[in-house]
Amino acid sequence: MKTGIVVRYIRLSKKLKSKNVYTNILSRPAVSRFENGLSDTTTEKLFQILTNLNISLDEFYFIYNDYKVENDSDFFNNYSQAFYLNNLARLNELKVITEQKYRLTNQVKQLHYSVLCDLTASYISNLPINMENLKVLNTYLLECEEWTYYELVLFTNSLDFFPEELILLLYKRTKKKLEDFSQLKKYNNEVFSLLSNILVVFITKNDTEKCIYFYNELKKSVSETNNKMYEKTMLTFFKELIGIMKSRKLNSQNIEKIISLFTYLDMPLKKGSVNNFV
Repeated sequence: MKTGIVVRYIRLSKKLKSKNVYTNILSRPAVSRFENGLSDTTTEKLFQILTNLNISLDEFYFIYNDYKVENDSDFFNNYSQAFYLNNLARLNELKVITEQKYRLTNQVKQLHYSVLCDLTASYISNLPINMENLKVLNTYLLECEEWTYYELVLFTNSLDFFPEELILLLYKRTKKKLEDFSQLKKYNNEVFSLLSNILVVFITKNDTEKCIYFYNELKKSVSETNNKMYEKTMLTFFKELIGIMKSRKLNSQNIEKIISLFTYLDMPLKKGSVNNFV
């Protein structure tokens, strides 16, 4: 019953009185039991309490978890580094680690992580991919009706293995849901990442029509008031590449500026991605 103890810590650290947090939610005796870890409360009441504490659920869980980020972000950071650097040894290491976690916990995400590492290692090595492993990801994403951030990230990182038809189908099915979640900042960031990666898929296929469609989707995903240099730079980059595909004159000066910018921002992975296309 650590929840109440953490709530008490946050309330006192914000110099809030009990009445500021618990009015019309918990009685005075219930507050005492809750904050001393002797009782728990309902999820609905906890949401109300967090609102009165002026704290998001993510922030609360971060404090509850002793100021540690969930391992999911660690996995994808390590996975992305291994993928872009073609580090097969690291991919196999991550595969073994997540396989072991899956056997111990039965958490389906650990199975997905293991499969993702296996598929990526085959992809990098130009070896046939394990179709049973691919089916694990296909089936999960196709059958999942309520996509959350997890499914979005999983889809983004699985694009290299999916056929074009499946990519289009999954995007069509999830587009409305992604719009519903657009108020959440981290969703906007991941949607931009997803659309950027889908664009790369169709640029590689030299499919101008689909590139134009997803470029327009990408533009719509960026807020008019968004001043993110990275997103605006990538938009310029994709615009230039689509221009090449439509037989327009290559604006090499703009491409060079993008590469220089990624170098200045110490983003070697993105710089490498640009070089691959030019």
